[in-house]
Amino acid sequence: MRDLLRSPLTRVWIPVLGPAAGLAYLDRGTDSGDLVYFVHKGEQLLSGGWADTFADPKLQSGPLQLAIFGAVRDVAALAFLIELGVAALLLFVLGRLGLSDRVRVAVGLLAVAAGVTHIAFVYGHPAEAIVPLLWVLAGLWAREGRVLSAGALVGLSAGFELWGVLGVAVLLLAPRLTRAVAGACVQFVVVAVMLAPFAFADTFRMFDHQWQVTSGTLVGLVVGPGAHFGWPLRLAQASLAIAAGAALALALRRSVHSLWLVPLAVALVRLLLDPVSFGWYWLEVEALVLVGAGLVLSELPARFPASRVGRALGPQH
Repeated sequence: MRDLLRSPLTRVWIPVLGPAAGLAYLDRGTDSGDLVYFVHKGEQLLSGGWADTFADPKLQSGPLQLAIFGAVRDVAALAFLIELGVAALLLFVLGRLGLSDRVRVAVGLLAVAAGVTHIAFVYGHPAEAIVPLLWVLAGLWAREGRVLSAGALVGLSAGFELWGVLGVAVLLLAPRLTRAVAGACVQFVVVAVMLAPFAFADTFRMFDHQWQVTSGTLVGLVVGPGAHFGWPLRLAQASLAIAAGAALALALRRSVHSLWLVPLAVALVRLLLDPVSFGWYWLEVEALVLVGAGLVLSELPARFPASRVGRALGPQH
């Protein structure tokens, strides 16, 4: 019993996943935004009519996310899968960064209290929280020299939503530039494998979609609300986001804080140059700031060993 009480399950996972599960229970019957549409498309993906899944240009979700939603199908079950999944992924990433149990619990509870898990479900876009966390993990692997695995992970993140490809910037945290290029090649292959079947079926219309610029965006101030924003402009937006992340990666590659600041730079530039603005977009920033907060909290005991906070967050005996 003593070993069980001292285990990570009891000290880290249950204290965070318990409240997350409680919130998911309350959310299970609420309106879940675009999730029902994604579930419908996921069911089509897993059916005999899979080739026409992306015939609707407005579908911008990745095939991996659709497959998961289509396999689960039940929206109430997805409430638990999404909200527990986001909390668990955050805890896992913080653990891989070497943060203490106390810091992981503090950040995990903050994420639940701040509504990160709740918003990931109720708006139906969990990728906004999941993809940035996968980028952090990929950046860590790249720093450790596991660049091919990092590239594959960034590629898989695009399986949730295609903008996951922007995480290529974190591959520049690899020890050598040539290794980063190899990781980017793996990323390209993973994304191509996921999308190729639909492209070969000649029903892939994702890139035909055009967004209407909304008011309240920087793009709207330049071209005016109502203007069309197609994929050529999306490529320009993506290039600037990757460039921002790449510049920061090269400048901060020796700092552990590059693991969240590089993805944050990519996310911020992407959001600031986006033609539309939705509240759930900012989950990207929230998830990354939580990781950054965890790293800052983990440094407090070394910087202020005599302080009450430093002793509380210090090594546990």
